[in-house]
Amino acid sequence: MRTFKALVKREYWEHRGAMFITPTAMTVFFAALLILGLITSSNIEINGDDFSLLNKMPQLVEQIDNHSEEEVDKVVQLALYSPIVIFGFVMFWVGIFYAVGCLYDERKDRSILFWKSLPLSDTQTVLSKFFTVIVVIPVLYFCALLVFQIYSLIFGTVLLWFGGDSGLIVWSSSNLFVVAFNSLMGLIISNLWLAPLWGWLMFASAWAKKVAILWGTLPVLLVGIAEGTIFNSTEFLEMVGVHIARGGIVATASINNLEKDGYVLDMDLTSPFQAFAFSEFWIGLVVAAVFLAGAIYIRRNRDEA
Repeated sequence: MRTFKALVKREYWEHRGAMFITPTAMTVFFAALLILGLITSSNIEINGDDFSLLNKMPQLVEQIDNHSEEEVDKVVQLALYSPIVIFGFVMFWVGIFYAVGCLYDERKDRSILFWKSLPLSDTQTVLSKFFTVIVVIPVLYFCALLVFQIYSLIFGTVLLWFGGDSGLIVWSSSNLFVVAFNSLMGLIISNLWLAPLWGWLMFASAWAKKVAILWGTLPVLLVGIAEGTIFNSTEFLEMVGVHIARGGIVATASINNLEKDGYVLDMDLTSPFQAFAFSEFWIGLVVAAVFLAGAIYIRRNRDEA
């Protein structure tokens, strides 16, 4: 267990830019964007009248008082959940480039010779990288998201002060602990849903001798082209695309719960945990296990000397 923990730490420090600096920069950027929006609102004219958000806060507070608690709760919680879309999108691409490079890069820079000289099994090494993309990256992006969510609540509280309100309604309506928990689970379970994608990219990363990203994408495209040429069908590429898209639906299930959007890609999720009820989820884990076994086998038996 201690060895596995050390391997995960190694992955973090080797990819700290994508795992820590990127989500931190996103939080700072969006926080600054809120302040910039507040400042520039004073320069906006609507129907010839100057519009300043701070000056309009008393009217907004009155409008809030005219709405039911359920309506206010929905608006506040949607505002907190919404950033998961952009954080999850960036996290997805970080996961792709991490998975497709994690086993290839150590051969490219020859650091694999050092790691293979240590008493570390190939199984532990590959699984630590898989754990990183499945759990560590989502947790780090969630931490950045949570900071922004709390910042947004503080920002909203200050705005309500200018409207003569205590601002407590923002916090009482936020259901912050539930929102935070659902956000974390949404990011982790969506990455579990995408396990076959990560497994395939890691297999390609272990196999590739050059340009790992091409080995991760070209075989999929070639299978799709072959299917289209022989059978005049696009079912394979559609299956891959729909499965990946459904990962996004899992991540944003809590938003769907509030907006009641209904079925999207044959999924009507109100909680990320409902993904466990789909056979597609469990089949994906089995497929991922096969790809990971292949990656372990290649890493163990390839001569790097």
